[in-house]
Amino acid sequence: MESIKEWVMTLCACAALLSLAEVLMPDGAVKKTAYLVMSLIAASCMASPLMQFEPPELDSVFEPAETTVGSDWLLRPTQRQFEENVASLVDRRLRSLGINARRIEASAQLSPDGSAALGKVKITVNARDADRMDEIESVVLGEFGAPADVVTEGG
Repeated sequence: MESIKEWVMTLCACAALLSLAEVLMPDGAVKKTAYLVMSLIAASCMASPLMQFEPPELDSVFEPAETTVGSDWLLRPTQRQFEENVASLVDRRLRSLGINARRIEASAQLSPDGSAALGKVKITVNARDADRMDEIESVVLGEFGAPADVVTEGG
């Protein structure tokens, strides 16, 4: 409350001095320049409380939340996304060979340090592609480094 009283007293003193300076000032070009200077003085008097304001320390405001790197809830979406990406890449590669897989499921393990290890890739193909199972297994193992479990379904 004391600081508000000081600020009001400063504004009053500033207004009184600037009014007195305006009355005593001669007319002409000097008066226009003096108005600019007096306006800046008045603005600085009004803003004086802001100059004393100390912002909070940002380190205390934006402290990172503590998380456990190995917690399942944190890694599960990442693991699922990784498995979906691998399945999409395998599907794209098989389509380039003329093989339309019915379903592709990739399994992966994520370690606490963030690295991913691709497990087995399960691929379900139509019975007409049953003769290409060895080719599919070799492509997945050779290009993706994961064993493939190829099964046939339907006709």
